[in-house]
Amino acid sequence: MKFKVRFPAPYQVIDVYDDNLDVNIILENDEVYFGTLFTLTNIDKLMEKNREIYFWSTDMLIVKELSYQGIHAALQAILNEGYFNSVFSKIGVVKDIYSHWKWKDFADVVSEIKVQIIE
Repeated sequence: MKFKVRFPAPYQVIDVYDDNLDVNIILENDEVYFGTLFTLTNIDKLMEKNREIYFWSTDMLIVKELSYQGIHAALQAILNEGYFNSVFSKIGVVKDIYSHWKWKDFADVVSEIKVQIIE
């Protein structure tokens, strides 16, 4: 399935191996999902900093790295393997979520990740 990615906050990843990032994933059926991507190094540092014995987050996906290509590959794998609805939460549809842009459907959405889709 085709998808596009938007970042609710600007993409400001400095270290692709040590960060976390919120994403909106837009599917070709116009549904919009939310998730947060974390690297293992980032989780470890957050736990150490806060002296936590566990870590959790809703709509969380642990990824190897947060480059545009890495994000796209991880999301494509989750879709292909059928885990997408278990990992992310649906937050609405394009016409409602992106009404401020006047986007009505998938075709209107401008993805912030420009990666060739391999199917």
